[in-house]
Amino acid sequence: MKAALLARNAPDSWKQFLGAFQNYSSQQIQNCIQSSLELLPVAQGRAQATARLYGLLAECLTSADKIEGKRK
Repeated sequence: MKAALLARNAPDSWKQFLGAFQNYSSQQIQNCIQSSLELLPVAQGRAQATARLYGLLAECLTSADKIEGKRK
């Protein structure tokens, strides 16, 4: 809910943040692809976590609207 509040109150800053986070997530995916076998589990976990978090943040307004709609 706080992410949605930020997205609504500062949409330009939110878009910039999402863009930067998407770049970070993409870098984690590349690190996973290029990691050695001994580092693969850690790299894979980071890539999965950042990709999932990006998805949640990108959908925060939709999710918040659904939650608010259920409360009414």
